[in-house]
Amino acid sequence: MKKWIFIFLILPLMVQAQNNFLITGKIKSVPENTRVVLLGFSGTDTITQTTIQNGVFQLSGSVPNTDARIILFPSLQRRMVLFMGNDTINITGNSENDITITGSPTNNDYEEFLYDIKPLNDYVGYYRKQMMNATTEGMRDSAVIMLNTVYNIYQNTVDRFVERKKNSPVAALLLAYSYDTDPNRDVLLLEKRYKELSGVALESQFAKNLATIIQQDKVGAVGTQAIDFTQSDTAGNNISLSSFKGKYVLIDFWASWCRPCRMENPNVVAAFNKYKDKNFTVLGVSLDANKDNWIQAIHNDNLTWTQVSDLKQFQNAVAEMYHINEIPQNILVDPTGKIIARNLRGEALPQKLEQVLGK
Repeated sequence: MKKWIFIFLILPLMVQAQNNFLITGKIKSVPENTRVVLLGFSGTDTITQTTIQNGVFQLSGSVPNTDARIILFPSLQRRMVLFMGNDTINITGNSENDITITGSPTNNDYEEFLYDIKPLNDYVGYYRKQMMNATTEGMRDSAVIMLNTVYNIYQNTVDRFVERKKNSPVAALLLAYSYDTDPNRDVLLLEKRYKELSGVALESQFAKNLATIIQQDKVGAVGTQAIDFTQSDTAGNNISLSSFKGKYVLIDFWASWCRPCRMENPNVVAAFNKYKDKNFTVLGVSLDANKDNWIQAIHNDNLTWTQVSDLKQFQNAVAEMYHINEIPQNILVDPTGKIIARNLRGEALPQKLEQVLGK
């Protein structure tokens, strides 16, 4: 009977121990009495700290989840990223730049990202730069072939990693990294990949940031439904985007005071005149503050399509809704209300309209 009582008494202690981390480190180049600090990934919140004694340091405590943390050596101005939960971790090495970490499976995932996956994206960046700096058509074609090849390999590698490591916070880090470094910034692809994450991966700071980014970037993204809005025209009548449903609509964000907008207006006028009888129209959203200037610019530039504004410049409700922070910008919506293109300037606008409406 006493034996069972003893087991029940120590069981809570055993469970508690499993919810603590212990990091033991021995890095030869780090001097005695150097302070070692474990921080959250933001670098502002101290989890615990210690000093090196007899060449060894130990950090212990508890963290609420498995995520990226930072080990900081303040006097050396050196830091290292460590993916960890409540693990028992051993760090050894000759210097802060030459170390081996054991005991954290998630940190193994991070090292795979650093040494196997990130270099592929570096190659993508290299060949993209080669393509943009090419001085001959042959050099450009060669760079394009290499760029497409490496880009496809990289994207396939991202998908395979997420499929294998969907429970790892490093998978969320990889999605954030791949989205941030890709000029295409396909938010729908990001959302598709994000939905594959599960378990502790969704508890990480990277996953939480991704959820916010997806929510923000889906607004006005190609492939999504345009958000309806209502605003007053020059005569004070309420005009809704939904009233144009069934047509191709170019939502054109501009202002009378915006010189690049005024320079772009002739292109929009030409496109409107060519396609206005082919189920196409323009809906201008002005970021003006002065109504007289707005109306005068409409007349001077021969903008004969519907114009709306609340005369609040960049605080325009529609601009804020679509996260418009600079102009000119435009959004092309198809007859079903789906966004099919953005920022069609110069020759890009008539080319896209020819593609969907014909010559």
